[in-house]
Amino acid sequence: NFSMKITNRGRSARVRVVGDLDYETADDVVEATTQLLARHVDLIDLHIDFTELTFLDSAALSGLLRLHRHTTQSGVRLHLDHRPAFLDRVLQVTGLFSHFDLSHADAAADDSTLVGQSNSS
Repeated sequence: NFSMKITNRGRSARVRVVGDLDYETADDVVEATTQLLARHVDLIDLHIDFTELTFLDSAALSGLLRLHRHTTQSGVRLHLDHRPAFLDRVLQVTGLFSHFDLSHADAAADDSTLVGQSNSS
Protein backbone atom coordinates (compact mmCIF):
# COMPACT_ATOMS: atom_id res chain seq x y z
CA ASN A 1 0.00 0.00 0.00
CA PHE A 2 1.12 3.52 -0.78
CA SER A 3 -0.27 7.00 -0.36
CA MET A 4 1.00 10.53 -0.08
CA LYS A 5 -0.49 13.72 1.24
CA ILE A 6 0.75 17.15 0.19
CA THR A 7 0.17 20.19 2.36
CA ASN A 8 1.65 23.63 2.14
CA ARG A 9 1.64 26.78 4.17
CA GLY A 10 3.36 29.93 3.11
CA ARG A 11 6.76 29.17 1.67
CA SER A 12 7.00 25.61 2.98
CA ALA A 13 5.41 22.39 1.80
CA ARG A 14 5.25 18.85 3.16
CA VAL A 15 4.82 15.57 1.34
CA ARG A 16 3.89 12.78 3.72
CA VAL A 17 4.81 9.37 2.31
CA VAL A 18 2.90 6.37 3.65
CA GLY A 19 3.78 2.76 2.84
CA ASP A 20 6.24 1.40 0.28
CA LEU A 21 8.28 3.79 -1.84
CA ASP A 22 9.45 1.64 -4.72
CA TYR A 23 9.56 1.20 -8.50
CA GLU A 24 5.76 1.44 -8.66
CA THR A 25 5.42 4.61 -6.56
CA ALA A 26 8.65 6.63 -6.75
CA ASP A 27 7.68 8.33 -10.01
CA ASP A 28 4.38 9.43 -8.44
CA VAL A 29 6.26 11.24 -5.68
CA VAL A 30 8.71 12.85 -8.10
CA GLU A 31 5.90 13.96 -10.42
CA ALA A 32 3.75 15.35 -7.60
CA THR A 33 6.63 17.28 -6.08
CA THR A 34 7.78 18.56 -9.47
CA GLN A 35 4.27 19.90 -10.08
CA LEU A 36 4.26 21.40 -6.59
CA LEU A 37 7.52 23.21 -7.30
CA ALA A 38 6.13 24.53 -10.59
CA ARG A 39 2.91 25.81 -8.96
CA HIS A 40 4.59 27.34 -5.90
CA VAL A 41 7.68 29.08 -7.23
CA ASP A 42 8.08 30.98 -3.94
CA LEU A 43 8.76 27.83 -1.87
CA ILE A 44 11.85 27.87 0.30
CA ASP A 45 11.54 24.48 2.01
CA LEU A 46 10.18 21.13 0.88
CA HIS A 47 9.78 18.54 3.63
CA ILE A 48 9.40 14.88 2.74
CA ASP A 49 7.93 13.20 5.83
CA PHE A 50 8.89 9.53 6.11
CA THR A 51 7.15 8.85 9.44
CA GLU A 52 5.09 6.04 7.90
CA LEU A 53 7.57 4.76 5.31
CA THR A 54 7.66 0.95 5.41
CA PHE A 55 10.03 0.07 2.54
CA LEU A 56 12.13 1.57 -0.22
CA ASP A 57 14.13 0.19 -3.13
CA SER A 58 16.69 1.46 -5.62
CA ALA A 59 13.99 3.16 -7.71
CA ALA A 60 13.04 5.17 -4.62
CA LEU A 61 16.67 6.23 -4.15
CA SER A 62 16.81 7.27 -7.79
CA GLY A 63 13.60 9.24 -7.27
CA LEU A 64 15.06 11.00 -4.24
CA LEU A 65 18.11 11.97 -6.29
CA ARG A 66 15.88 13.36 -9.05
CA LEU A 67 13.85 15.24 -6.45
CA HIS A 68 17.07 16.65 -4.96
CA ARG A 69 18.09 17.84 -8.43
CA HIS A 70 14.71 19.52 -8.99
CA THR A 71 14.71 21.27 -5.62
CA THR A 72 18.31 22.43 -6.05
CA GLN A 73 17.52 23.86 -9.48
CA SER A 74 14.48 25.63 -7.99
CA GLY A 75 16.44 27.05 -5.06
CA VAL A 76 14.37 25.03 -2.58
CA ARG A 77 15.89 23.30 0.44
CA LEU A 78 14.95 19.61 0.59
CA HIS A 79 14.36 18.08 4.03
CA LEU A 80 14.04 14.33 4.55
CA ASP A 81 12.16 14.35 7.86
CA HIS A 82 11.30 11.63 10.36
CA ARG A 83 13.48 9.09 8.60
CA PRO A 84 13.24 5.54 9.92
CA ALA A 85 16.53 3.90 10.87
CA PHE A 86 16.47 1.67 7.79
CA LEU A 87 16.33 4.72 5.49
CA ASP A 88 19.32 6.32 7.20
CA ARG A 89 21.17 3.02 6.93
CA VAL A 90 20.47 2.72 3.19
CA LEU A 91 21.53 6.33 2.64
CA GLN A 92 24.76 5.72 4.58
CA VAL A 93 25.62 2.43 2.84
CA THR A 94 25.04 3.94 -0.61
CA GLY A 95 26.99 7.10 0.21
CA LEU A 96 23.92 9.29 -0.28
CA PHE A 97 23.63 10.44 3.32
CA SER A 98 26.29 13.09 2.76
CA HIS A 99 24.91 13.88 -0.71
CA PHE A 100 21.64 15.00 0.85
CA ASP A 101 23.46 16.99 3.55
CA LEU A 102 21.30 15.38 6.21
CA SER A 103 21.55 16.04 9.88
CA HIS A 104 20.16 14.26 12.89
CA ALA A 105 17.83 17.23 13.35
CA ASP A 106 16.10 16.46 10.04
CA ALA A 107 15.47 12.90 11.19
CA ALA A 108 13.48 14.03 14.20
CA ALA A 109 12.41 17.49 13.05
CA ASP A 110 9.23 18.81 14.57
CA ASP A 111 7.68 21.04 11.95
CA SER A 112 4.19 20.86 13.44
CA THR A 113 3.65 24.55 12.80
CA LEU A 114 3.98 23.85 9.09
CA VAL A 115 0.73 21.97 8.73
CA GLY A 116 -0.86 22.26 12.15
CA GLN A 117 0.00 18.72 13.17
CA SER A 118 1.69 17.70 16.37
CA ASN A 119 4.67 15.43 16.71
CA SER A 120 3.87 12.44 18.90
CA SER A 121 7.49 11.42 19.49
